[in-house]
Amino acid sequence: MRTLYLWKNDIIQIVRDPIMRLMCVAPLLLIVVFKSIVVWLVPLIVSETGLDLYQYTDYILVFVLLMVAGMSGIVTGFMMLDEKDGRIAELLSVTPLGQGYLMNRLLFSGCLTTVYSLMAYYVLSFSRLPFPALVFLTVALALYSAVIGLLLFNKADDKVKGLTLAKGLNLLNLFAFADLFGLSWLSAIAKLFPSYWLMALVRTPCSLVPYLMVLVSLALWLGWLIYRRRV
Repeated sequence: MRTLYLWKNDIIQIVRDPIMRLMCVAPLLLIVVFKSIVVWLVPLIVSETGLDLYQYTDYILVFVLLMVAGMSGIVTGFMMLDEKDGRIAELLSVTPLGQGYLMNRLLFSGCLTTVYSLMAYYVLSFSRLPFPALVFLTVALALYSAVIGLLLFNKADDKVKGLTLAKGLNLLNLFAFADLFGLSWLSAIAKLFPSYWLMALVRTPCSLVPYLMVLVSLALWLGWLIYRRRV
């Protein structure tokens, strides 16, 4: 019940804040735009140039999924920054309502990411993953959104700085495409980030390595960020 009460207030907060409202609508626009690109623009380019762009549809899918997770994480990060600015988080932490405050926040981000990720996956419909792989991918994206939200909360002092930082956090998504550049040093750096292994998971869903590495990288990032929040 406490979680539902907090989420009700979160929705009211999102509706009132233009930035967070935009971040919640943006994933829908992103899905529509990329669906239109693949339906209309890609066939035109293929017919005119002969380039086989369809081999890159997995990259388009992962880009959209990572952006969706990132936007959901940014919304959660902004909510926590609002509460930090008004010292609401400190007040909640000493009340029964505030027990599990961080978990409630990250669950909200995870649920938002799950809804948008499944929507993006089925609307774009570029490829079909095995159902267990899709479930794992959805959970991993929900955790990735928590990483983005905590990064924003830990590194920004207020929403103004948070807005600037949010633009930079989206650059983490680019590590998913490191292998396209053919630079071994870049791929080595990219392997430190969950986005790289999420791409590997979609590209090779029958291999066990991406699953293990996604879990390890997300656990390390979340563990470090939660520790940094407490010290």
